[in-house]
Amino acid sequence: MIELISIHIPKTGGTSFYRALQTVYGVERVSVSFRRRDYFEAVEQGGLPRALPSQLNVLHGHLRYEEVRDLHLQHNAKVITWLRDPVDRVVSNYSFFKHRLLHPEHNPKVAAANAHRVSETLLEYATLEENRNRMSKFMQGLHPKDYFFIGLLESFEADYERLGKRLGWAHIPPLPRLNDNRRFRKALPEVNEEALRQLQALNAEDMALYDWVKTHRSAF
Repeated sequence: MIELISIHIPKTGGTSFYRALQTVYGVERVSVSFRRRDYFEAVEQGGLPRALPSQLNVLHGHLRYEEVRDLHLQHNAKVITWLRDPVDRVVSNYSFFKHRLLHPEHNPKVAAANAHRVSETLLEYATLEENRNRMSKFMQGLHPKDYFFIGLLESFEADYERLGKRLGWAHIPPLPRLNDNRRFRKALPEVNEEALRQLQALNAEDMALYDWVKTHRSAF
């Protein structure tokens, strides 16, 4: 039975959190960390539920709430996710995207499909609809107040400890730091005041969501 659904919004600490979930629940009871292509492959092969082992307790990955709504309701699972300052999240996602284009060995298929975008600027990237308000898009379909927990990357350790206590974990393992831009942090683009305003405007829904969660911290 699925007890927990962990929606991993890109560049919000989900890889580190996934490793912690594996430690707490056991690798065999935590799903693979679903990538978008994994989800679409599961749909083509008969649907997400058919891709999940029967002993599963935790579902985790780049899955939008609307894609797991039926599982949430069927299992009465607790839904959790992590957010991040929207501008910082976009900048990090852009830097990760550019890093993959410059190092195609990590994902040759994606690199080949996007080779023409190697000179794309931060604002060009951010203007694309697919890259705007991504946090809101992942969470759409369930009001933030109805999530069991929403943590913030800016207070990762403290929120992680709080979540572990809320879930009744007997032991809260150390939180690993994985996939956090260390390899290409020096290449992060600088964001001046004008660019900051543009990025905030392009992600107005995410800004409102992030502010709402910060205001209602006591609810989580």
